[in-house]
Amino acid sequence: MGLGASHCTGVGAPREVSITTLCTAALYCIFTVPGNLLIILSILLDPNKNLHRTPYILFILNLAITDFIVGVMVEPLSMVTHWREAHSLSVSNSWLSQFVYFMCCTASLLSLVILTIDRYLAITSPFWYHVNMTNARVLQGSVVIWILSIACSGMLFVIGFVMCAFVFANLTLFCTVFILLFSYVRVFLTVQEKVKELVILHEDDNERNKAQERHLLWEKKLTKIHLVMLLAFLACYGPACIMIYLMNLCHSCSCEVIHWLRDMHFVLITLNSLINPFVYALRLPVLNKAMRKLLGTLLFWKRGAVAPETSPGGEITSATHTK
Repeated sequence: MGLGASHCTGVGAPREVSITTLCTAALYCIFTVPGNLLIILSILLDPNKNLHRTPYILFILNLAITDFIVGVMVEPLSMVTHWREAHSLSVSNSWLSQFVYFMCCTASLLSLVILTIDRYLAITSPFWYHVNMTNARVLQGSVVIWILSIACSGMLFVIGFVMCAFVFANLTLFCTVFILLFSYVRVFLTVQEKVKELVILHEDDNERNKAQERHLLWEKKLTKIHLVMLLAFLACYGPACIMIYLMNLCHSCSCEVIHWLRDMHFVLITLNSLINPFVYALRLPVLNKAMRKLLGTLLFWKRGAVAPETSPGGEITSATHTK
């Protein structure tokens, strides 16, 4: 028997599978959209005027936009598809949902790769990084990510959903091995060397060394944040990839099992888009304060109200209102 769940072609999904996925997508949507929108607005508006738009922060913005699209397009379209599926209606238009899904999955994966490359260059070649990693190059990198994501998603129309998922699983496996075995081994070895430098710099209390110390601490913090992002990615995509392999290679599995695997891999992958904003907010204090300031402004704002005043640290201290 060939690759793929061909024995289940034309077999409808059990109603409970469709209802479960529909409800999960609705729940995810409630948190994914506002969480990522808050990240996007916090970076673009920078309410505390202290969020340095480094290449890493701008690449996080690109990833947040990807996750936001998952919340406003992929999950609502999935809800429509699974509602129709649960009521035994035609789902012939599900190609749009599937195309946007694969586009966002690929964009997320490539964003993670380029974020890792960013960390690699920032840690191992700091001088080259600060001279050459301009905002224009970040924009170019983001455009390339989206072009590749759209192009790769076009495979859906040639090989179908299940096989496209199989190709994506292999791409994920390759990229993960690349990230873990190549970049991060080198990055963390270099970070350890930089930490030793911090001890030496701390002993010499001149202004230049203090600036270097602050820079090294910032790069170390960003690297730790990226490690947490990578672990969250693996926690969601790892089991999903196993399910994709089973969908394609388990020829003795019943069609009900295949449908469960099909939907649960979708649930796990879209979960990552929900988790990412919490990773940024909890691990990056300057972004956390920007989000709190922006959220506080939105909550306190009303007709005739003046935005709440904040302290330099981003905490709300007072709010004045006009009659």
